[in-house]
Amino acid sequence: MLGGEGLGGRSCVGVGSRGLGSERAHGYPAGVTVDPIELAIAQGRRQAEASDRDITGAVDHFATVLRPTVARWGLQVDHLLGGGAGMPTLAVTTADGRPAVLKIAEPGAMDHAVQVMRAAHGRGYVHVLGWDPSHGALLTERLGADLWTESTNLIDQARVVVPLLRQAWEVPLGVGRQDENKAQGLAGILENLGPRYGNRHQGAVARARQYAEELAATERPEVVCHGDPHPGNVLRRGDRWALIDPDGFVGERAYDLGVVLRDGCRELLAERSTGERGSGDAAYRRLREASRLLAELAGDDEDRVWRWGFVERVTTGLYLAWFGYAEESGRFLDTAALLAAHCEHRGSTLRREARRAERPRHTVEPCD
Repeated sequence: MLGGEGLGGRSCVGVGSRGLGSERAHGYPAGVTVDPIELAIAQGRRQAEASDRDITGAVDHFATVLRPTVARWGLQVDHLLGGGAGMPTLAVTTADGRPAVLKIAEPGAMDHAVQVMRAAHGRGYVHVLGWDPSHGALLTERLGADLWTESTNLIDQARVVVPLLRQAWEVPLGVGRQDENKAQGLAGILENLGPRYGNRHQGAVARARQYAEELAATERPEVVCHGDPHPGNVLRRGDRWALIDPDGFVGERAYDLGVVLRDGCRELLAERSTGERGSGDAAYRRLREASRLLAELAGDDEDRVWRWGFVERVTTGLYLAWFGYAEESGRFLDTAALLAAHCEHRGSTLRREARRAERPRHTVEPCD
């Protein structure tokens, strides 16, 4: 469920294939050579300590399986890669000299993702080189830098991501996970995590709940969604791009497009940081421009893209807070609050105008 600017999962998340840096960055003295496998295990344990979610089982599995998997597949570990809320990802080289990426999760956690990537045969998705379901070990081709490194502009990102999604959506429906009611699941996150982490952003959480209820009532099975196509999950493949880390559930196109819209936190917060009056309006107009383009490029419904994008923005912020990523969580929730406050102000203005004109109140749709 995660991804963009600095983590890897749900945006303001996602570092793609960039390395994590030197041993000193991990707390070891300069000049000390440290086994990268030990670095990866230590990082996983730090993630467990920082998270409100109990991921000790995942960390223990990772620590137990990582070294034997490297040996069994004849891999050379080159360095660690940035990752999201999951276990650390490693850049490796295969026995025949091919650069690759090794990812390990608890058995069953990546089954649908691998099925989707294999079914795509490289169209839109990264190539799978090896898969051991009994140990949850996945080996893929190593790609280049992520989309964040080339553009932080939502409009530019949309022009890259939507053509990739159109290819990814060609995966047959039968391959995807069939029992996913995404809007209902997001409503559950709002219900469970909203009171714990959303107290400073109650207006945004309330609006997200309203949108989630509306979407749940009308959600439709259209394609096998990627589920998290933020720019950190879009990596260079030569002069083209490829997607990594799909969720692989059956849902609607507008959901994937809403995830793209969810990102750009720094871009929106820059509007507020100018201190100019109406910065909320500027951020709203910027995001509306992006939602229109996404819908146009994919031939979809802009209003649904907007609603999915807002719900994703709020739930991602809550989810990241749960995992212990306070700074990244704040960017999502702060931008959601900025948009919600603008919508509330705009709605109040339109309702006043409606009363003056003696128009029925229910005819006004302030922000939707």
